[in-house]
Amino acid sequence: MAVPQWDRPIDFVYRHAAPMEGIHFHSHAMYELYYFHQGQCNYLIGDKLFSLSPGDLILMHGMTLHCPNPSPHAPYVRTMFHFDPAYVQRILQPELARALLAPFERLRNYRIRLNPDQRKEAERMFAEMDGLYAAGDGGPDYKYERFVMRFIELLYMVKGWCASPEGAHAPASEREKHVQRVITFLEEHYAEHLTLEAIAESLHLTKPYLSNMFKSVTGTTVFKYLYNRRINQAKIYFRLEPHRSVTDICHAVGFQHLPHFSRMFKAAVGTTPEAYRRRMAQAASRS
Repeated sequence: MAVPQWDRPIDFVYRHAAPMEGIHFHSHAMYELYYFHQGQCNYLIGDKLFSLSPGDLILMHGMTLHCPNPSPHAPYVRTMFHFDPAYVQRILQPELARALLAPFERLRNYRIRLNPDQRKEAERMFAEMDGLYAAGDGGPDYKYERFVMRFIELLYMVKGWCASPEGAHAPASEREKHVQRVITFLEEHYAEHLTLEAIAESLHLTKPYLSNMFKSVTGTTVFKYLYNRRINQAKIYFRLEPHRSVTDICHAVGFQHLPHFSRMFKAAVGTTPEAYRRRMAQAASRS
């Protein structure tokens, strides 16, 4: 398995099988391709819940909150690519770059269920790319450069697969359908003052059933999901509008009290909202 090199414009982790410890919501500005090899996993991405099957390929748009919930009783094997869309735009002609990035931007967060022939082709390519990526940069063989060329080929393949996807997005069970309803409701109302009682009443569920069902399917609680959704939206606001005050953004994303927002933001992001806002403002001034 290749060791990820986070300073590269395309990061690649092949057949990652390390078990997950706890539930970790995260987001990043990079686009992501995620391929599911083996295991049992419900994957919460943005406002969609995916019950994964081996051979599922997921396209993720930048800054989308996501969190896998794999079963601890089965191996969890996945291959992941993270890449900066600006890099693709730099190395390709503008029209071609737009065409290859279009599935990520048009479909946002999307699951493709590959058929057996497509799975075989994809997995063969991943194995070949792993050898090139692991060899490192430079050198007379130009292996990382060849890895980049294979990645562009992979984007062509993804574009073709998106033209006629075989997988449906609907959750598989009634419980997963209920959880999808909860996620959709929270996506529409996260900026409002919410209580568990109000959420349950709006969806015609009892509070105990809502809590237990959501935790068993997603691995997290309703309010942990809600707080992470609000914090992720705050990060987006800080990136896009760094001139706005922390207090303004605190209220815009649904927190009632600034100390609570600051405490939750620092726990999730590792820095205070004000420090994050300053960093985004400095980045904007340099661009």
